[in-house]
Amino acid sequence: MADSSIALIRDFVLAHVSGIEVLDDEDIFAAGYVNSLFAVQLVLWVEQTFDVPMTSEDLHISHFRTIEAIAAFVDGRLAPAAQMAADG
Repeated sequence: MADSSIALIRDFVLAHVSGIEVLDDEDIFAAGYVNSLFAVQLVLWVEQTFDVPMTSEDLHISHFRTIEAIAAFVDGRLAPAAQMAADG
């Protein structure tokens, strides 16, 4: 996973959890750091920041449960576009 992606995601999450330290592999939903409004903000932020259009299949909690999971999801969605650009 790209270090820059995970750093951006970490910064966004940390800015919304009142200064609480959140580990990259910590379940932000189970820990109670995420409410429904923040979940929507998180999805929209990922979509806009990484230019990753969301489909209904993408809106699965497993993609957003941890900072690492979000980064892996973003990297997975960006990988095909990067490969096409490299092949082009």
